This record gives sequence, C-alpha cells and structure tokens, in this order.
Amino acid sequence: MSRGSEITSFLDGLTRLSRQQWTLRGLVLVSPFVALFATHQAGAPWRSWLAALLLGVTLLSALLPDSHAPLAVLLLTGVHWVLAVGENLSGWLLVVAISLLGFHVACLLAAYGPPSVVLDPVLLRRWSARAGLAAAAGILVWLAAWVAEGLEPPGSGWLLAAALLVLLGWTVLLARRLVGAAG
Repeated sequence: MSRGSEITSFLDGLTRLSRQQWTLRGLVLVSPFVALFATHQAGAPWRSWLAALLLGVTLLSALLPDSHAPLAVLLLTGVHWVLAVGENLSGWLLVVAISLLGFHVACLLAAYGPPSVVLDPVLLRRWSARAGLAAAAGILVWLAAWVAEGLEPPGSGWLLAAALLVLLGWTVLLARRLVGAAG
C-alpha cells in the first residue's frame, strides 16, 4: 500500500467516526487542558509554548489514540506539575489526576478498534467502573497524604523497611493469584 492510499484510508476512517468515538475523542482533547488549567491554578506560571506543544500532542492523541502521543501528553503534564508546582497537596492535584485518568481511559477506548467502531455498552460500563475505582483510590491516597502531612511522623529506617516488606509480600501474593487465574 502506498503512502497516499494509507493517508486516504486514514482520513476516510475519520469521516466515519461514530457519535461515541466523537465523544471519546472530544474527551481526549479537553482533559489535558483541564489538567493544564488546574496546574496553573495551583501556582504554575502560564507558558504559551507549553500550551502550544500540549495542543499539538493532544491533537495527535485524538487522531491516533493508539500511538505514543498519549504517553507524551501524560509525561508533559506530569513533568510540568512536578517542575512548576512541586510538593502541593491542594485539591488541584486531584483535578489533574482525575482529568489525566479520564484522558487515559478515553484514549484506551478510542483505540479499541477502527475509528468507526461502536463499543458495547457492557464494555463501557466496565471501564467506567474501573475508572471510578481508580479515581476513588486516588482520592483516598490524596487524603492519606494530606493527613500524614499534618502528622509529621519521625523518619525511621526500620519502619520504611517493614513497609517495603509488606508491599513486596502483597505484590508476590497478587502476582501468584493472577498467574494462577490466567494459567
């Protein structure tokens, strides 16, 4: 297949987008800018070049959700938060996290098949439930960090080692269960 026919096929696929795919790709386009706005509200200075770069990569993500462009969007917004805002447990962090979760799930669902695909409602409910659980877990972690920030516990190497051992044991147990269920 020639390069011209590949481009024609791609553009033809975009003209046949279903209403569902338009909605998903609209979410892909809006979510990173919600995160950028929240980052600005959390104290980051406005950078026009960053907004332009984010716009370009976000447009690419909406057109090609199964490419590496969505990863670039996530890295760009995450690195921008870390460098421009730093350690800030404000509510804006939750807005950024949930908007990027929405971006991720919308890209995943948009990339499920060709642009004309209409996804099964059962699949959409399943992914909505998973995204809701991930958002709830993010909110709980944020709350735990917010409470821990106020407590100011003393640093302890033994406590860190014990926590890492518990985490390692839980990971091994989970991995064995997942392998057992798959095999």
